[in-house]
Amino acid sequence: MLATACNSRRTTPARLLGSLGARLRVARRDWLASVLRDIADGTCSVLEHGYLVHVERPHVLPRGERQQPGASARGAVFRDVVYEEFALVVELDGRAFHSAVAERDRDLERDLDAAVARLETLRIGYGQVFERACTTAERVAKVLNRRGWTGSVTPCQRCRRSARAG
Repeated sequence: MLATACNSRRTTPARLLGSLGARLRVARRDWLASVLRDIADGTCSVLEHGYLVHVERPHVLPRGERQQPGASARGAVFRDVVYEEFALVVELDGRAFHSAVAERDRDLERDLDAAVARLETLRIGYGQVFERACTTAERVAKVLNRRGWTGSVTPCQRCRRSARAG
């Protein structure tokens, strides 16, 4: 709801953060402030926020640029996460804009345009972010390594718990 309000230009993350700071008592203030900062950085949906906080940050992947403008055969587009140095795009397919045949066709067209521009595209959904974030991070890291990143995945708390349980 916060991202929708900000993306519709009814308000801004900065304005909401200011209002939050002006109030004495707000439940879950720190969490709310962190979500608003992430929206300011370009996360526009629950899935995009989930990728940031469950895949990218805890596994210390390179910081992607969010909502990067691009061009396609159908006009201007905004790419969910771009690792520009590595010519890699991560498109996060949630329910809001990816369920109908026409929307799926639009996404496939964007992928073709990205390939023409020498950008590799990874399409990632809810299960990969919320159920399998650690293996998703490993896979994204492998693609980044293939494209020149010299880093490696840092195991998060969930990775370490799984390793102890297994």
